[in-house]
Amino acid sequence: MAKCSICGRKAIEKIEYARKYLCSKHYTEFIEEKVRRSIRRYGLIKKGSKILLAVSGGKDSIALLTILSKLSKEIHFKPYVLHIDLGIGKYSEVSRKIVEKAVQETNLPLIIIELKDLLGMSVLELAKKSGRPSCSVCGIVKRYLMNAVAIEMKADAVATGHNLDDIMTFILKEFLQQNLDGITKLVPRIDKINEAAAAKIRPLYEIFEKETLTYVLINNIEFVKEKCPEARTNTLNNVLKNHIHILEEKFPGIKYSFIRSFLRNIDKYPKLYMEKLMKCCICSLISSGTKCSYCKLTEKTHGEPLGMYTRNYIRKLLTGMDYQGY
Repeated sequence: MAKCSICGRKAIEKIEYARKYLCSKHYTEFIEEKVRRSIRRYGLIKKGSKILLAVSGGKDSIALLTILSKLSKEIHFKPYVLHIDLGIGKYSEVSRKIVEKAVQETNLPLIIIELKDLLGMSVLELAKKSGRPSCSVCGIVKRYLMNAVAIEMKADAVATGHNLDDIMTFILKEFLQQNLDGITKLVPRIDKINEAAAAKIRPLYEIFEKETLTYVLINNIEFVKEKCPEARTNTLNNVLKNHIHILEEKFPGIKYSFIRSFLRNIDKYPKLYMEKLMKCCICSLISSGTKCSYCKLTEKTHGEPLGMYTRNYIRKLLTGMDYQGY
């Protein structure tokens, strides 16, 4: 039986690229230290910051919540949790309960936006009425609401649970499709743009997908195990991610090598998207045209763009909550 390289107790995992066997205690510390280093290396969070954590209830976002809750006491920043209830039947009910439980255990402020209450429709109903795929509509709605909440509460950044496998998959997909402009957005931090777009950070940028799963399992942290019933499996993203797993098994450390090389060369990629960014004429949030995707979507489903209505809804929701941070 393999023993922990640090303390000699029974090991629960071998870290191939680090050439270490680790017990549950030292594995937990190893993952948390990796996140701590990423925060320092990429300047993700400063003392006194207000950070909005986007938490769906899946393994990555629950790991994000747990780790940042711990690090907040050390770095002295204030985390807030945002959960968007998409109204996808039992799946959304389970997700919401898991997030509520995690927030209760970590004692963090929780903001829940229920799509049915906000727009009178679930994400599936929005998709059906708009004639767009449900995953596309889901992406538009979640990106808009995360940004809008962060802007309204004057958060210093929105933190998402994207892991290294996610980022590497996105980079390879954009490269294969020669969307080189899109690649430049796949960095650990995207800075704030005036009052139109909140800063975005990815604290799990150097954490493997397998590592977040192991982290929540060995620490007995509840998370949503089921896949979204609307998620498609036969996609380019999934195929690429499967091949990335195979590459790492055959060549341990190749993910790290790839992501570090990518960041060293990031300035060589064009940033044309910055020249196209505008403020939506309806809600004043970030847009690639005169009207943002959310306002165009709601105009199609409700007969009028609801960006400004949504911002007012969020303001009322936030009324009475303390956002002063440390």
